[in-house]
Amino acid sequence: MGEAFSIRGTDFEATVDFSVAPQLRLVGSADAAALAPLEQVVDKLHAELVASAKPECSIDLVGLEFMNATCFKIFVGWLGRIQELAPERRYRIVFRSNPARAWQTRSLRTLSCFATELVGIEDG
Repeated sequence: MGEAFSIRGTDFEATVDFSVAPQLRLVGSADAAALAPLEQVVDKLHAELVASAKPECSIDLVGLEFMNATCFKIFVGWLGRIQELAPERRYRIVFRSNPARAWQTRSLRTLSCFATELVGIEDG
């Protein structure tokens, strides 16, 4: 399995950890400045998950205060890439949200509609 990696900006941090199970942890504010780094992290993580044939990846949003629509669209595209895989190579994404942030609840419910069989949502 891959090695842990992270990106850090002024107001945003994304960390991928494989120590127990694949997890992407997002903290801070995912705005326009976070777009390109977030795309790179998601691309690298997707490649690792496909190569390792892991059945699931956890996305921890508990510390994420804000995500603009452009950054959120990265997750829509990611689900599309998973759906393009052969069924036996697909993996699930389980989002761990912060129930105190209503935008996460609304946005994740909408996201789950794109691929109900691939998305899980848990309160953090």
